[in-house]
Amino acid sequence: MRIVRAVPVVALALFGCGSDDSSPAGAADDARTPRDAAPDGLFRDFMDGKYDGLGHPLDAQVWDAALDCKPTTGTNQASARRFSKAAHSPGIACRGSSKSIGLGRFTLNVRALVEKSCSGSACDLPVFTVKVKSPAGALLEEKALAWSQFPSALTYSNVPLRFTHKASGPVDFELTWNDQVDARLEYVELFRATQNVLITPSQVFTPGAKLEVEAQDAPEGFDLLYFCNGSDKTETLAPLLASGAASREDTEFRSVFRFEADDLVKDCPLPSRLRFAVSAGGWTRAQARVSLFEEEPPCTFSANTTRVLLTGFEPFPADSTHDNSSERAVTGFDPKTVPGVSVMKLTLPVEYDTAPGIVGSVIARCSPDVVIGFGQGRSEVDLETTAYNTKNSAELSGGFADNRGHIAGGEAIVTGGPAELETGLPKEAIHSSLSQSGIAVGYSDDPGRFVCNNLFYRIMTESAGKPRVSGFVHLPYIHTVDAADQKMLSEVVRTAVAAAVTKHQALP
Repeated sequence: MRIVRAVPVVALALFGCGSDDSSPAGAADDARTPRDAAPDGLFRDFMDGKYDGLGHPLDAQVWDAALDCKPTTGTNQASARRFSKAAHSPGIACRGSSKSIGLGRFTLNVRALVEKSCSGSACDLPVFTVKVKSPAGALLEEKALAWSQFPSALTYSNVPLRFTHKASGPVDFELTWNDQVDARLEYVELFRATQNVLITPSQVFTPGAKLEVEAQDAPEGFDLLYFCNGSDKTETLAPLLASGAASREDTEFRSVFRFEADDLVKDCPLPSRLRFAVSAGGWTRAQARVSLFEEEPPCTFSANTTRVLLTGFEPFPADSTHDNSSERAVTGFDPKTVPGVSVMKLTLPVEYDTAPGIVGSVIARCSPDVVIGFGQGRSEVDLETTAYNTKNSAELSGGFADNRGHIAGGEAIVTGGPAELETGLPKEAIHSSLSQSGIAVGYSDDPGRFVCNNLFYRIMTESAGKPRVSGFVHLPYIHTVDAADQKMLSEVVRTAVAAAVTKHQALP
Protein backbone atom coordinates (compact mmCIF):
# COMPACT_ATOMS: atom_id res chain seq x y z
CA MET A 1 0.00 0.00 0.00
CA ARG A 2 1.23 3.49 -0.85
CA ILE A 3 0.26 6.52 1.20
CA VAL A 4 0.38 9.50 -1.12
CA ARG A 5 2.00 12.62 0.24
CA ALA A 6 1.33 16.21 -0.71
CA VAL A 7 3.23 17.17 -3.87
CA PRO A 8 2.59 19.89 -6.48
CA VAL A 9 -0.26 19.43 -8.94
CA VAL A 10 0.80 18.50 -12.47
CA ALA A 11 -1.08 17.30 -15.54
CA LEU A 12 -3.92 14.91 -14.67
CA ALA A 13 -5.22 12.37 -17.14
CA LEU A 14 -8.73 12.24 -15.76
CA PHE A 15 -11.14 13.57 -18.32
CA GLY A 16 -13.16 12.57 -21.32
CA CYS A 17 -12.22 10.30 -24.19
CA GLY A 18 -10.04 10.34 -27.25
CA SER A 19 -8.75 7.91 -29.87
CA ASP A 20 -7.47 4.37 -29.41
CA ASP A 21 -3.76 3.81 -29.09
CA SER A 22 -2.28 1.26 -31.51
CA SER A 23 -1.98 -2.32 -30.22
CA PRO A 24 -0.19 -5.45 -31.45
CA ALA A 25 -2.41 -7.90 -33.32
CA GLY A 26 -4.29 -10.14 -30.90
CA ALA A 27 -3.46 -8.03 -27.87
CA ALA A 28 -6.06 -6.37 -25.68
CA ASP A 29 -6.88 -2.86 -26.86
CA ASP A 30 -4.96 -0.14 -25.07
CA ALA A 31 -6.78 2.33 -22.92
CA ARG A 32 -7.74 5.50 -24.68
CA THR A 33 -5.87 8.73 -24.18
CA PRO A 34 -8.11 11.14 -22.25
CA ARG A 35 -9.39 14.11 -24.24
CA ASP A 36 -8.01 16.58 -21.76
CA ALA A 37 -4.76 15.45 -20.19
CA ALA A 38 -3.36 18.94 -19.66
CA PRO A 39 -3.62 21.16 -16.57
CA ASP A 40 -5.51 23.77 -18.61
CA GLY A 41 -8.54 21.47 -18.51
CA LEU A 42 -12.17 21.97 -17.67
CA PHE A 43 -11.70 21.35 -13.95
CA ARG A 44 -8.49 23.17 -13.08
CA ASP A 45 -10.19 25.18 -10.35
CA PHE A 46 -11.35 22.02 -8.60
CA MET A 47 -7.87 20.48 -8.71
CA ASP A 48 -5.70 23.34 -7.49
CA GLY A 49 -4.29 22.56 -4.05
CA LYS A 50 -6.48 19.46 -3.62
CA TYR A 51 -4.72 16.77 -5.68
CA ASP A 52 -1.19 15.45 -5.86
CA GLY A 53 0.94 14.91 -8.94
CA LEU A 54 -0.62 11.50 -9.67
CA GLY A 55 -4.21 12.75 -9.44
CA HIS A 56 -5.00 11.45 -5.95
CA PRO A 57 -6.59 13.65 -3.27
CA LEU A 58 -3.94 14.81 -0.85
CA ASP A 59 -3.29 12.29 1.97
CA ALA A 60 -5.19 9.51 0.18
CA GLN A 61 -4.27 5.88 0.85
CA VAL A 62 -3.76 4.14 -2.50
CA TRP A 63 -3.62 0.44 -3.45
CA ASP A 64 -2.02 -0.03 -6.86
CA ALA A 65 -3.74 -2.91 -8.71
CA ALA A 66 -0.46 -4.31 -10.00
CA LEU A 67 1.46 -3.96 -6.72
CA ASP A 68 -0.67 -3.80 -3.59
CA CYS A 69 -4.01 -5.52 -4.16
CA LYS A 70 -3.52 -9.23 -3.18
CA PRO A 71 -5.86 -10.46 -5.95
CA THR A 72 -7.04 -14.03 -6.56
CA THR A 73 -7.83 -13.52 -10.26
CA GLY A 74 -6.72 -11.48 -13.26
CA THR A 75 -3.38 -10.75 -14.91
CA ASN A 76 -1.02 -7.84 -14.34
CA GLN A 77 -0.37 -5.40 -17.16
CA ALA A 78 2.06 -2.49 -17.25
CA SER A 79 -0.13 -0.14 -15.22
CA ALA A 80 -3.24 -2.12 -14.33
CA ARG A 81 -4.69 -5.57 -13.69
CA ARG A 82 -6.87 -7.09 -16.40
CA PHE A 83 -9.88 -9.37 -15.90
CA SER A 84 -11.15 -11.35 -18.90
CA LYS A 85 -14.14 -13.70 -19.10
CA ALA A 86 -12.19 -15.84 -21.55
CA ALA A 87 -9.18 -16.28 -19.27
CA HIS A 88 -10.16 -15.72 -15.65
CA SER A 89 -12.60 -16.91 -13.00
CA PRO A 90 -14.51 -14.55 -10.71
CA GLY A 91 -12.59 -13.57 -7.63
CA ILE A 92 -10.90 -10.88 -5.58
CA ALA A 93 -9.60 -7.99 -7.69
CA CYS A 94 -8.24 -6.03 -4.75
CA ARG A 95 -8.39 -6.09 -0.97
CA GLY A 96 -6.61 -4.25 1.78
CA SER A 97 -6.66 -2.70 5.22
CA SER A 98 -6.32 1.00 5.85
CA LYS A 99 -4.32 2.85 8.42
CA SER A 100 -6.36 4.25 11.31
CA ILE A 101 -8.93 6.77 10.11
CA GLY A 102 -11.16 9.07 12.11
CA LEU A 103 -14.91 9.55 12.32
CA GLY A 104 -17.04 10.93 9.51
CA ARG A 105 -17.74 10.35 5.83
CA PHE A 106 -15.11 8.65 3.65
CA THR A 107 -14.81 7.70 0.00
CA LEU A 108 -13.39 4.46 -1.36
CA ASN A 109 -12.77 5.24 -5.02
CA VAL A 110 -12.31 2.54 -7.67
CA ARG A 111 -10.49 3.64 -10.83
CA ALA A 112 -11.19 1.14 -13.58
CA LEU A 113 -12.33 0.74 -17.17
CA VAL A 114 -14.44 -1.63 -19.24
CA GLU A 115 -13.23 -2.90 -22.59
CA LYS A 116 -16.56 -2.57 -24.41
CA SER A 117 -19.57 -0.28 -24.04
CA CYS A 118 -22.89 -1.71 -22.84
CA SER A 119 -26.36 -1.49 -24.31
CA GLY A 120 -29.86 -2.27 -23.10
CA SER A 121 -30.35 -4.48 -20.06
CA ALA A 122 -26.68 -5.52 -20.12
CA CYS A 123 -25.88 -2.10 -18.64
CA ASP A 124 -27.21 -3.42 -15.31
CA LEU A 125 -24.59 -6.19 -15.13
CA PRO A 126 -22.14 -5.76 -12.23
CA VAL A 127 -18.51 -5.26 -13.21
CA PHE A 128 -17.23 -5.22 -9.63
CA THR A 129 -18.74 -5.45 -6.16
CA VAL A 130 -17.06 -3.47 -3.41
CA LYS A 131 -17.48 -3.87 0.35
CA VAL A 132 -16.10 -1.89 3.29
CA LYS A 133 -16.00 -3.59 6.67
CA SER A 134 -14.76 -3.01 10.19
CA PRO A 135 -11.77 -5.15 11.28
CA ALA A 136 -14.31 -7.28 13.21
CA GLY A 137 -16.21 -7.97 9.99
CA ALA A 138 -19.20 -5.64 10.38
CA LEU A 139 -20.36 -4.41 6.96
CA LEU A 140 -20.16 -0.60 6.71
CA GLU A 141 -21.19 -0.27 3.06
CA GLU A 142 -21.57 -2.38 -0.09
CA LYS A 143 -22.07 -1.38 -3.71
CA ALA A 144 -22.30 -3.15 -7.06
CA LEU A 145 -20.48 -1.15 -9.74
CA ALA A 146 -22.71 -1.59 -12.77
CA TRP A 147 -21.51 -1.57 -16.38
CA SER A 148 -23.50 1.65 -16.93
CA GLN A 149 -21.25 3.48 -14.47
CA PHE A 150 -18.41 3.22 -16.99
CA PRO A 151 -19.77 5.43 -19.79
CA SER A 152 -16.91 5.11 -22.30
CA ALA A 153 -15.11 1.91 -23.25
CA LEU A 154 -11.34 1.85 -22.78
CA THR A 155 -11.44 5.08 -20.79
CA TYR A 156 -10.76 5.02 -17.05
CA SER A 157 -13.58 6.16 -14.79
CA ASN A 158 -13.69 6.95 -11.08
CA VAL A 159 -16.55 5.12 -9.33
CA PRO A 160 -16.88 6.06 -5.64
CA LEU A 161 -18.39 4.23 -2.69
CA ARG A 162 -19.09 6.57 0.24
CA PHE A 163 -19.44 5.28 3.77
CA THR A 164 -19.76 6.58 7.31
CA HIS A 165 -17.12 5.68 9.89
CA LYS A 166 -18.37 5.95 13.48
CA ALA A 167 -15.29 4.80 15.41
CA SER A 168 -11.63 5.66 15.02
CA GLY A 169 -9.50 2.85 13.65
CA PRO A 170 -8.78 1.04 10.36
CA VAL A 171 -11.24 -0.37 7.85
CA ASP A 172 -10.98 -3.34 5.50
CA PHE A 173 -12.20 -3.38 1.91
CA GLU A 174 -12.74 -6.06 -0.73
CA LEU A 175 -13.30 -5.52 -4.43
CA THR A 176 -14.63 -8.54 -6.32
CA TRP A 177 -14.64 -8.99 -10.10
CA ASN A 178 -17.92 -10.67 -11.06
CA ASP A 179 -16.95 -12.49 -14.30
CA GLN A 180 -19.58 -10.54 -16.27
CA VAL A 181 -17.63 -7.83 -18.09
CA ASP A 182 -14.01 -7.64 -19.29
CA ALA A 183 -12.40 -4.90 -17.25
CA ARG A 184 -9.18 -3.43 -15.90
CA LEU A 185 -8.38 -1.99 -12.50
CA GLU A 186 -5.78 0.74 -12.06
CA TYR A 187 -6.06 1.43 -8.33
CA VAL A 188 -8.30 1.75 -5.30
CA GLU A 189 -7.95 4.80 -3.06
CA LEU A 190 -9.39 5.84 0.31
CA PHE A 191 -9.77 9.39 1.54
CA ARG A 192 -12.03 11.55 3.66
CA ALA A 193 -15.12 12.61 1.76
CA THR A 194 -15.08 16.27 0.93
CA GLN A 195 -16.45 18.44 3.71
CA ASN A 196 -19.26 20.17 1.93
CA VAL A 197 -21.87 22.91 2.11
CA LEU A 198 -25.18 22.25 0.32
CA ILE A 199 -27.70 25.06 -0.22
CA THR A 200 -31.26 25.15 -1.54
CA PRO A 201 -31.04 25.75 -5.33
CA SER A 202 -30.99 29.21 -6.88
CA GLN A 203 -34.50 30.54 -7.49
CA VAL A 204 -36.74 33.52 -8.06
CA PHE A 205 -37.11 35.32 -4.73
CA THR A 206 -40.48 34.77 -3.08
CA PRO A 207 -41.38 36.52 0.21
CA GLY A 208 -41.51 33.96 3.00
CA ALA A 209 -39.44 31.40 1.12
CA LYS A 210 -37.09 29.22 3.15
CA LEU A 211 -33.41 28.80 2.41
CA GLU A 212 -31.71 25.69 3.80
CA VAL A 213 -27.95 25.46 4.35
CA GLU A 214 -26.49 22.05 5.19
CA ALA A 215 -22.95 21.72 6.56
CA GLN A 216 -21.90 18.13 5.82
CA ASP A 217 -19.23 16.43 7.94
CA ALA A 218 -18.25 19.79 9.36
CA PRO A 219 -15.48 19.96 11.98
CA GLU A 220 -16.45 20.31 15.63
CA GLY A 221 -17.03 23.89 16.75
CA PHE A 222 -17.21 25.28 13.20
CA ASP A 223 -18.49 28.74 12.31
CA LEU A 224 -20.99 29.41 9.52
CA LEU A 225 -20.00 32.45 7.47
CA TYR A 226 -22.37 34.37 5.19
CA PHE A 227 -21.65 36.74 2.30
CA CYS A 228 -24.12 38.57 0.08
CA ASN A 229 -22.92 40.01 -3.23
CA GLY A 230 -19.39 39.76 -1.88
CA SER A 231 -20.05 41.63 1.39
CA ASP A 232 -19.52 39.83 4.70
CA LYS A 233 -22.91 39.57 6.44
CA THR A 234 -21.95 36.89 8.99
CA GLU A 235 -22.89 39.13 11.92
CA THR A 236 -26.56 38.99 10.87
CA LEU A 237 -26.81 35.22 11.44
CA ALA A 238 -26.41 34.99 15.23
CA PRO A 239 -29.35 37.33 16.03
CA LEU A 240 -31.60 35.39 13.64
CA LEU A 241 -30.72 32.10 15.33
CA ALA A 242 -31.03 33.56 18.83
CA SER A 243 -34.49 35.04 18.14
CA GLY A 244 -35.86 31.89 16.53
CA ALA A 245 -36.24 33.58 13.14
CA ALA A 246 -33.75 30.98 11.92
CA SER A 247 -33.12 27.46 13.18
CA ARG A 248 -30.27 24.98 13.46
CA GLU A 249 -30.57 21.18 13.61
CA ASP A 250 -27.51 19.06 14.40
CA THR A 251 -27.14 15.36 13.67
CA GLU A 252 -24.12 13.10 13.90
CA PHE A 253 -22.47 14.20 10.66
CA ARG A 254 -24.34 17.28 9.50
CA SER A 255 -25.85 20.56 10.67
CA VAL A 256 -28.84 22.08 8.89
CA PHE A 257 -29.63 25.81 9.11
CA ARG A 258 -32.99 27.15 7.94
CA PHE A 259 -33.40 30.85 7.16
CA GLU A 260 -36.13 33.11 5.80
CA ALA A 261 -34.90 34.42 2.46
CA ASP A 262 -36.33 37.86 3.39
CA ASP A 263 -33.92 38.10 6.35
CA LEU A 264 -30.91 37.22 4.24
CA VAL A 265 -31.49 39.81 1.50
CA LYS A 266 -32.84 42.62 3.71
CA ASP A 267 -29.69 44.69 3.18
CA CYS A 268 -28.63 43.03 -0.06
CA PRO A 269 -30.51 44.11 -3.22
CA LEU A 270 -31.76 41.58 -5.75
CA PRO A 271 -30.46 39.87 -7.78
CA SER A 272 -28.35 38.52 -4.93
CA ARG A 273 -25.51 36.02 -4.86
CA LEU A 274 -25.49 34.35 -1.43
CA ARG A 275 -22.41 32.47 -0.29
CA PHE A 276 -22.10 30.35 2.86
CA ALA A 277 -18.86 28.92 4.21
CA VAL A 278 -17.82 26.55 6.99
CA SER A 279 -14.80 27.81 8.89
CA ALA A 280 -12.74 26.17 11.63
CA GLY A 281 -9.25 26.68 12.96
CA GLY A 282 -8.90 29.98 11.17
CA TRP A 283 -9.45 28.69 7.65
CA THR A 284 -12.38 27.92 5.37
CA ARG A 285 -13.16 24.23 4.93
CA ALA A 286 -16.02 24.35 2.38
CA GLN A 287 -18.38 26.82 0.81
CA ALA A 288 -21.27 27.08 -1.65
CA ARG A 289 -23.13 29.85 -3.44
CA VAL A 290 -26.61 30.39 -4.89
CA SER A 291 -28.45 33.27 -6.53
CA LEU A 292 -31.84 34.82 -5.85
CA PHE A 293 -33.52 36.59 -8.78
CA GLU A 294 -36.25 39.24 -8.86
CA GLU A 295 -38.21 37.48 -11.60
CA GLU A 296 -37.98 34.93 -14.37
CA PRO A 297 -36.13 36.36 -17.38
CA PRO A 298 -38.71 38.33 -19.38
CA CYS A 299 -39.03 37.75 -23.12
CA THR A 300 -37.43 40.76 -24.80
CA PHE A 301 -37.22 39.66 -28.43
CA SER A 302 -38.30 42.18 -31.06
CA ALA A 303 -40.81 41.41 -33.81
CA ASN A 304 -39.57 40.65 -37.33
CA THR A 305 -36.08 39.64 -36.16
CA THR A 306 -34.20 36.38 -35.77
CA ARG A 307 -34.55 35.65 -32.05
CA VAL A 308 -31.22 34.64 -30.45
CA LEU A 309 -30.81 33.32 -26.90
CA LEU A 310 -27.27 33.37 -25.51
CA THR A 311 -26.21 31.94 -22.14
CA GLY A 312 -23.05 32.14 -20.04
CA PHE A 313 -22.24 31.09 -16.48
CA GLU A 314 -21.42 32.74 -13.19
CA PRO A 315 -17.86 32.22 -11.91
CA PHE A 316 -17.10 28.82 -10.39
CA PRO A 317 -16.26 27.16 -8.05
CA ALA A 318 -18.33 28.89 -5.39
CA ASP A 319 -15.33 30.58 -3.79
CA SER A 320 -13.81 31.86 -7.05
CA THR A 321 -12.70 35.47 -7.35
CA HIS A 322 -11.85 35.39 -11.06
CA ASP A 323 -13.91 35.94 -14.19
CA ASN A 324 -15.88 33.34 -16.07
CA SER A 325 -15.04 33.92 -19.73
CA SER A 326 -18.51 32.76 -20.82
CA GLU A 327 -20.25 35.39 -18.69
CA ARG A 328 -17.96 38.10 -20.01
CA ALA A 329 -18.39 36.93 -23.60
CA VAL A 330 -22.19 36.93 -23.49
CA THR A 331 -22.67 40.14 -21.52
CA GLY A 332 -20.08 41.94 -23.69
CA PHE A 333 -21.55 40.91 -27.04
CA ASP A 334 -23.06 43.76 -29.14
CA PRO A 335 -26.11 42.51 -31.07
CA LYS A 336 -25.70 45.35 -33.59
CA THR A 337 -22.75 43.47 -35.06
CA VAL A 338 -25.15 40.88 -36.54
CA PRO A 339 -27.92 42.57 -38.57
CA GLY A 340 -31.51 41.49 -38.21
CA VAL A 341 -31.30 39.85 -34.78
CA SER A 342 -32.67 40.54 -31.33
CA VAL A 343 -30.81 38.95 -28.44
CA MET A 344 -31.59 37.75 -24.93
CA LYS A 345 -28.58 37.24 -22.66
CA LEU A 346 -28.65 35.02 -19.56
CA THR A 347 -26.00 34.53 -16.89
CA LEU A 348 -26.78 31.18 -15.28
CA PRO A 349 -25.93 29.72 -11.87
CA VAL A 350 -23.46 26.83 -12.04
CA GLU A 351 -26.00 24.28 -10.80
CA TYR A 352 -26.87 20.96 -12.41
CA ASP A 353 -30.64 21.28 -12.68
CA THR A 354 -31.20 24.99 -12.10
CA ALA A 355 -29.31 26.23 -15.17
CA PRO A 356 -31.09 23.97 -17.68
CA GLY A 357 -34.38 24.63 -15.90
CA ILE A 358 -34.05 28.38 -16.43
CA VAL A 359 -33.12 27.93 -20.08
CA GLY A 360 -35.89 25.40 -20.68
CA SER A 361 -38.43 27.88 -19.29
CA VAL A 362 -37.14 30.71 -21.47
CA ILE A 363 -37.21 28.52 -24.58
CA ALA A 364 -40.81 27.47 -23.86
CA ARG A 365 -42.01 31.03 -23.14
CA CYS A 366 -39.99 33.03 -25.66
CA SER A 367 -39.50 30.66 -28.65
CA PRO A 368 -35.98 31.62 -29.76
CA ASP A 369 -34.81 30.74 -33.27
CA VAL A 370 -31.19 30.28 -32.20
CA VAL A 371 -29.89 29.05 -28.82
CA ILE A 372 -26.17 28.99 -28.06
CA GLY A 373 -24.79 28.09 -24.65
CA PHE A 374 -21.28 29.20 -23.76
CA GLY A 375 -19.08 27.81 -21.01
CA GLN A 376 -15.57 28.27 -19.67
CA GLY A 377 -13.31 25.53 -20.96
CA ARG A 378 -9.76 24.69 -21.80
CA SER A 379 -7.10 26.72 -23.64
CA GLU A 380 -8.86 27.40 -26.94
CA VAL A 381 -12.35 27.66 -28.38
CA ASP A 382 -13.93 24.19 -28.36
CA LEU A 383 -16.94 23.67 -30.63
CA GLU A 384 -18.73 20.91 -28.73
CA THR A 385 -20.15 18.23 -31.00
CA THR A 386 -21.95 15.91 -28.57
CA ALA A 387 -24.04 16.20 -25.41
CA TYR A 388 -24.34 13.15 -23.13
CA ASN A 389 -27.28 12.03 -21.01
CA THR A 390 -25.22 11.83 -17.82
CA LYS A 391 -24.39 14.14 -14.95
CA ASN A 392 -21.40 12.84 -13.07
CA SER A 393 -18.98 14.55 -10.71
CA ALA A 394 -16.66 11.54 -10.61
CA GLU A 395 -14.54 12.85 -13.48
CA LEU A 396 -12.32 13.92 -10.62
CA SER A 397 -11.58 11.31 -8.01
CA GLY A 398 -14.24 11.39 -5.32
CA GLY A 399 -16.42 13.89 -7.12
CA PHE A 400 -16.79 17.65 -6.94
CA ALA A 401 -19.71 19.92 -6.23
CA ASP A 402 -21.54 22.46 -8.33
CA ASN A 403 -21.79 25.96 -6.89
CA ARG A 404 -24.67 25.10 -4.56
CA GLY A 405 -22.83 22.03 -3.25
CA HIS A 406 -24.58 19.23 -5.16
CA ILE A 407 -22.39 16.27 -6.17
CA ALA A 408 -23.85 14.24 -9.04
CA GLY A 409 -23.24 10.50 -9.03
CA GLY A 410 -23.81 9.40 -12.62
CA GLU A 411 -27.58 9.78 -12.93
CA ALA A 412 -29.30 10.49 -16.25
CA ILE A 413 -30.27 14.04 -17.20
CA VAL A 414 -33.46 12.79 -18.88
CA THR A 415 -34.64 9.35 -17.78
CA GLY A 416 -35.01 7.21 -20.89
CA GLY A 417 -33.59 9.94 -23.12
CA PRO A 418 -31.05 9.33 -25.91
CA ALA A 419 -27.54 8.58 -24.70
CA GLU A 420 -26.12 11.28 -26.97
CA LEU A 421 -27.43 14.32 -28.84
CA GLU A 422 -25.49 16.07 -31.60
CA THR A 423 -25.02 19.82 -31.92
CA GLY A 424 -27.12 21.73 -34.42
CA LEU A 425 -24.61 24.54 -34.88
CA PRO A 426 -22.89 24.93 -38.27
CA LYS A 427 -19.60 23.97 -36.64
CA GLU A 428 -17.54 23.81 -39.83
CA ALA A 429 -18.56 27.36 -40.83
CA ILE A 430 -17.79 28.68 -37.34
CA HIS A 431 -14.45 26.83 -37.28
CA SER A 432 -13.44 28.23 -40.67
CA SER A 433 -14.36 31.83 -39.78
CA LEU A 434 -12.59 31.77 -36.42
CA SER A 435 -9.48 30.20 -37.95
CA GLN A 436 -9.37 32.91 -40.60
CA SER A 437 -9.59 35.48 -37.80
CA GLY A 438 -6.53 33.94 -36.12
CA ILE A 439 -8.49 32.56 -33.13
CA ALA A 440 -7.41 29.12 -31.90
CA VAL A 441 -10.36 26.78 -32.35
CA GLY A 442 -11.03 23.04 -32.42
CA TYR A 443 -13.75 20.43 -32.19
CA SER A 444 -14.48 18.60 -28.94
CA ASP A 445 -16.58 15.51 -28.30
CA ASP A 446 -16.10 15.84 -24.54
CA PRO A 447 -17.91 18.69 -22.76
CA GLY A 448 -17.39 16.89 -19.43
CA ARG A 449 -20.35 15.62 -17.46
CA PHE A 450 -20.65 18.76 -15.36
CA VAL A 451 -23.16 21.62 -15.65
CA CYS A 452 -22.09 22.65 -19.18
CA ASN A 453 -22.96 19.23 -20.55
CA ASN A 454 -26.21 19.22 -18.55
CA LEU A 455 -27.22 22.53 -20.14
CA PHE A 456 -26.06 21.41 -23.61
CA TYR A 457 -28.18 18.25 -23.40
CA ARG A 458 -31.26 20.21 -22.30
CA ILE A 459 -30.80 22.76 -25.10
CA MET A 460 -30.66 19.98 -27.68
CA THR A 461 -33.63 18.19 -26.11
CA GLU A 462 -35.72 21.37 -26.32
CA SER A 463 -34.64 21.89 -29.95
CA ALA A 464 -35.28 18.36 -31.23
CA GLY A 465 -37.70 18.36 -34.17
CA LYS A 466 -38.03 22.16 -34.21
CA PRO A 467 -36.80 24.75 -36.74
CA ARG A 468 -34.21 26.00 -34.29
CA VAL A 469 -30.41 26.12 -34.50
CA SER A 470 -28.79 25.22 -31.19
CA GLY A 471 -25.54 24.08 -29.62
CA PHE A 472 -22.78 24.74 -27.14
CA VAL A 473 -19.31 26.31 -27.28
CA HIS A 474 -16.56 26.18 -24.68
CA LEU A 475 -14.48 29.37 -24.52
CA PRO A 476 -10.86 29.61 -23.37
CA TYR A 477 -10.19 29.80 -19.65
CA ILE A 478 -9.21 33.39 -18.87
CA HIS A 479 -8.57 34.27 -15.25
CA THR A 480 -9.07 38.02 -15.66
CA VAL A 481 -10.55 39.26 -18.92
CA ASP A 482 -8.80 42.38 -20.26
CA ALA A 483 -9.72 44.55 -23.25
CA ALA A 484 -7.92 42.32 -25.76
CA ASP A 485 -9.54 39.20 -24.31
CA GLN A 486 -12.95 40.85 -24.44
CA LYS A 487 -12.46 41.71 -28.11
CA MET A 488 -11.58 38.09 -28.89
CA LEU A 489 -14.52 36.71 -26.88
CA SER A 490 -16.95 39.10 -28.59
CA GLU A 491 -15.66 37.98 -31.99
CA VAL A 492 -16.25 34.34 -31.08
CA VAL A 493 -19.83 35.10 -30.07
CA ARG A 494 -20.41 37.24 -33.17
CA THR A 495 -19.06 34.51 -35.45
CA ALA A 496 -21.16 31.79 -33.82
CA VAL A 497 -24.32 33.90 -33.90
CA ALA A 498 -23.84 35.00 -37.51
CA ALA A 499 -23.27 31.43 -38.72
CA ALA A 500 -26.22 30.07 -36.73
CA VAL A 501 -28.54 32.83 -38.04
CA THR A 502 -27.47 32.11 -41.62
CA LYS A 503 -28.24 28.42 -41.11
CA HIS A 504 -31.62 29.24 -39.55
CA GLN A 505 -32.59 31.50 -42.44
CA ALA A 506 -31.85 28.65 -44.85
CA LEU A 507 -34.15 26.20 -43.03
CA PRO A 508 -37.29 25.19 -44.94
